Amino acid sequence: MAPVNDDSTDPGPDPAAAHPLPDDIAAVAPAGRPSRPPAIALGALAVVLAFGAGIGVGRVTAPGGGAVASPSLAVASPGASPGTSAGPGPSPTGIAALPSEGNRLGRADAKVVVEYWADYQCPFCARFAQQVLPQLLSRIEDGTVAVVHRDYAFLGEESLDAAVAVRCAGREARYWAMHDAVYAGQVGENQGAFARPRLAQIAAAVGLDATAFAACMDEREPLVDVLDDTSAGVRAGIESTPTTDVNGNRFLGVPDMPAFLATIDAAAAGATPAPLPTAQPPADPWTGIATSAREAGDTTAPVTVELWMDYQATGSAVIANDLGPELRTRITAGDIRVVQRDLAALGEESVVAASAVRCVASQDGPTWFTHDVLAVSARGQGAGIYTPTSILRFGARLGLDVRALSDCMDDPAIASAVAAETAEGTAAGLTAGPVVIVRTASTEVARFSGQLDVAAITAAIDGAR
Repeated sequence: MAPVNDDSTDPGPDPAAAHPLPDDIAAVAPAGRPSRPPAIALGALAVVLAFGAGIGVGRVTAPGGGAVASPSLAVASPGASPGTSAGPGPSPTGIAALPSEGNRLGRADAKVVVEYWADYQCPFCARFAQQVLPQLLSRIEDGTVAVVHRDYAFLGEESLDAAVAVRCAGREARYWAMHDAVYAGQVGENQGAFARPRLAQIAAAVGLDATAFAACMDEREPLVDVLDDTSAGVRAGIESTPTTDVNGNRFLGVPDMPAFLATIDAAAAGATPAPLPTAQPPADPWTGIATSAREAGDTTAPVTVELWMDYQATGSAVIANDLGPELRTRITAGDIRVVQRDLAALGEESVVAASAVRCVASQDGPTWFTHDVLAVSARGQGAGIYTPTSILRFGARLGLDVRALSDCMDDPAIASAVAAETAEGTAAGLTAGPVVIVRTASTEVARFSGQLDVAAITAAIDGAR
């Protein structure tokens, strides 16, 4: 996607252009892959886990381009230093007197629902809020339209915190006031505009209780709400922000108002909904491979390969990057069955990562792809990579049920299962992962650990057939 340009003379970004990946992501992401939020690749998702910097690496798209209008409600004007305050002002969308509930602006029985997917750091999303929403006010007021703000928080840590802050404001029936104030307070991506102290200032400016707001910001529930929305966006095929859906019609960027309003009015008059675009399938190398939860291949295959994994162990990347393609070839040929086993010996993060794989399997998600991403994300013991929050972000990027994932990660039975399997491995003499064991029936024929030699492993597998 094209980079954001706030120059008012700019003719507008080309929505088909690709924005270069940041250096830390380009080093591990597949070459030539466009930078767009829902595109899934091992390298990009490894960076999400490793740096905890939000959901994705894409950029905003805004057909039509141009500068974001200077907001009338701002805690800081665009370009001001983070932390400065201009104080509250009138709402630019004039929503104070309109009916609302949570992220819905308008009546629950409105004839037409307008969903707009947005990131609070996206300047063109601010433009939508400040220039498009005011033109819908009369239709919202007469019950024709309800507008629903859907979180698609992909531009970084501050995107998540800003979205959580608006959700917290919703607890005090100030969702839309905070929505306007946050969009008005943009200063640039991940530059402190929506750091926690500044969000607290914005919250105070819209009249929120400081103690309740601070407590809410530290809760997992509103974060799960934001990530679950983002995940729904992935499943819906959202590729840029803002994206607006009206009666099956999808508008990318700031919409052309005559066409937008005509679509709304046609829907209100009873037009048949159009089919929305389908989501782009993920770039999962395990697609088409016979898998069942943490097992892959035919259960009657003559050879079983056990992968004993500690996802904090830096040698784990070899399993995904080098051994994985060899295993898939032999699974497809019917020669082997591959089984994931937990050897979570390096501490709590190892348990969290292993639990994540089991929880993805519990909702029939991409278990083997998850295994691979966690394997290539390893940075060693205690690196802070595998936390419940990073796993939930990762789940959102995969389009999983984030609420179910959160509940599963909190289930003590999952951690107990990881511990039991780890104890089984330890009893078998395994002290550190990754370990690859090759078996025929129940007989162990080869064991590999430490610096894995993929050629030696594949030779042992082929010799055991």
